Amino acid sequence: MPVILEKKYENGISLAIWQITEQHDELQAMLPSEILTDAELASISHPQKQIEFFCSRLVIKYLANSLGIKYLGIKKDEHGKPYLAGTDWQMSLTHTSNYVAAVMHPSRSLGIDMEKPTEKLSRIKHKFMSEAELASTENDFENLCIYWSAKEALYKLYGKRKVIFNENLHVSPFEKGASCIQGRLLINEIDKNYDIYIERINGYILVVAG
Repeated sequence: MPVILEKKYENGISLAIWQITEQHDELQAMLPSEILTDAELASISHPQKQIEFFCSRLVIKYLANSLGIKYLGIKKDEHGKPYLAGTDWQMSLTHTSNYVAAVMHPSRSLGIDMEKPTEKLSRIKHKFMSEAELASTENDFENLCIYWSAKEALYKLYGKRKVIFNENLHVSPFEKGASCIQGRLLINEIDKNYDIYIERINGYILVVAG
């Protein structure tokens, strides 16, 4: 079972990261039929997307089991935000072509995102960063990736639509190589700060907001 990192942060958030090494049929066989339905599988046509789907369920199942929680599958609320069936525990998932990661907490709203720093972020930074954020960072691909992933994680934490990234989601200035930074969700009646943890995994940036 290729869980390459499992840890608990100081605020009680648990994280597990799964490196995708298995083949399609091997992964599918690891999921019981009561968790993986034919309808879910039929809705995903691309084989790589199916692999990512399998791994996302397996990593959250692994994390739930390690926390003593019976895994009964994942459902989605009216806003499309996934949640764990049969429990009040909060969760969030992210995946790339190489990794899948999950976080869980008994009560905190959570968000997680994993990306690889690329030049594209430099071209679109004005779309997701405020003027103050743009002024606080140079054209550093890793830092831009942290800003982007931190805001993606805050967006998942919020769990609703109609979010403007450069107005409703804010990230405080941080030093190069930081492992914990501060984020802020400012939308409608909500004005709340969150810890954002940073992991660097083989050229990828993973962030956890909660």
